[in-house]
Amino acid sequence: MILEIVLVILTLILLLYRYVTKNFDHWKKKGVPHIQGVFPCGSHTEILTQGKHISVLVKEDYEKFKEKDFFGIYMLGKPALVVKNIDMIRNIMVKDFNHFVDRNGESMRQWAQGGDMDQLWAKGMSELCGEHWKDVRSSFSPIFTSGKMKGMLKFIAEVGQSLKKDFHKLAESGQDFELKEEFGKFSLDSLACCAFGLNPKSFEDNSGVFAKYAASVFQVSVLDNIKIMTRFLPGSVFLQQKLNINFFKPKETKYFKDIILKTIQHRRETGVRVNDLIDLMLDCMKPAGNVEKADIDEPEDVHLKHHKKFVELNEDIIVSNCLLFLVAGYDTTGMTLAVMGYFLSKYPLVQTKLQEEIDQAFEENGGLLPEYQVIQELPYLEMCIMESLRMYSPAGALFRTCTKDYTFPETNVSVMKDDLIILPVIGIHSDESYYPNPEEFNPENFSKEAKALRSPYTFLGFGQGPRGCIGMRFALLEAKVAMIEILHSFSFVYSNKNPEVLELDPSSETGYIKGGLFAKIQKRC
Repeated sequence: MILEIVLVILTLILLLYRYVTKNFDHWKKKGVPHIQGVFPCGSHTEILTQGKHISVLVKEDYEKFKEKDFFGIYMLGKPALVVKNIDMIRNIMVKDFNHFVDRNGESMRQWAQGGDMDQLWAKGMSELCGEHWKDVRSSFSPIFTSGKMKGMLKFIAEVGQSLKKDFHKLAESGQDFELKEEFGKFSLDSLACCAFGLNPKSFEDNSGVFAKYAASVFQVSVLDNIKIMTRFLPGSVFLQQKLNINFFKPKETKYFKDIILKTIQHRRETGVRVNDLIDLMLDCMKPAGNVEKADIDEPEDVHLKHHKKFVELNEDIIVSNCLLFLVAGYDTTGMTLAVMGYFLSKYPLVQTKLQEEIDQAFEENGGLLPEYQVIQELPYLEMCIMESLRMYSPAGALFRTCTKDYTFPETNVSVMKDDLIILPVIGIHSDESYYPNPEEFNPENFSKEAKALRSPYTFLGFGQGPRGCIGMRFALLEAKVAMIEILHSFSFVYSNKNPEVLELDPSSETGYIKGGLFAKIQKRC
């Protein structure tokens, strides 16, 4: 019996070895400069072992091929073309988007093809493909227009008051505090309020299940990576689906799914409406024509030109995208605010300039929080947020899959259907060709004059084109309200608890700083 078990294990290992290594000559055959693959992880074993964060690897590879427009790597057994040339990136993201519609092709989506909880993640917009993605994206786009965001401002502003009260306590105590922990409370409560009409009261109790599970989703262990790798074994997905085996945070997924379904059921039974994300998504399930046309026709809104024809929205799609909105928005916005707070404490002149802009906005509105349009038109505030995202983007790389064979214009470089493309966000953001002294925090990188001198595709903090972040308006509004509320009354003071060199935590999906970022807070006179 023991011999049979050993033989089965050896056979599985050999199958995995064959699956991973069979294409390791792909880039050599094509004459593309590349990093050779090694079993079992491809070009970077550190991704599995968590020796380095993926953003660090992307940046190192970018520098290694500094003079090249593109190069090849292997992710597990999958060849991937890393594209550095900005014109090629523009073609992928916008000009020839119909050749690169999908983020992850079928072979790379196997991580979400196990049991019922794992499959729920596959129904979010980040994983959907082709016409199915277009249907969902075009249905949900009206939710994130400027008109809808104006309605969300009141919810975010209420949470902003809770943040302000907590900062009063921190100022009185004089303690150093971890920035992401504090801003994470704001981000989580804002998202929960705007998505589900709920208030987790994170400022009163940050140890609750809601906050604990939201944070857990973005912490991935070596064991988690190994489990997900088994999905790429031949026959593994079929077996795990039949046995309903879930690997990706099943407890957390079920917890949030139950909350969303209970909220939907309550709204339907009582007719209560609060105009949060769930209400707006339920509106999308109504027959076409019930959407507010005036909101869609706003000239600054860019909508996918697509007519639904393949799928009607159902509860699974709504649950999946509410879940995606919650967990993706929580960690990314909390991290961006933390990074910005850190740099403002380190660069007091920048902080003072920003406070002057915010003070003027309050003064012009009679001492009250500025109106939505005014918030959107505070240039230096947006410059500071964008510079924070440039230096520490939660997405160190973006992924696209070729959906139709394609040859890049004016090159002999061709990619075939299902080939994987990687856009090295953190490498581009750190390239001195686009950003002088890229290791220095400098909001002037995003002045009108500076932006006019470079391609818009040199900043990919929210992606670009039809696959760009659908929640960008909400994320920016959330970050702006938080900083406006805090900087009008307080100043960040640098903490000696900060590490001398900032390193990315390999276990953090979004690439937050190892050990955290700290500051003190001081009341303004």
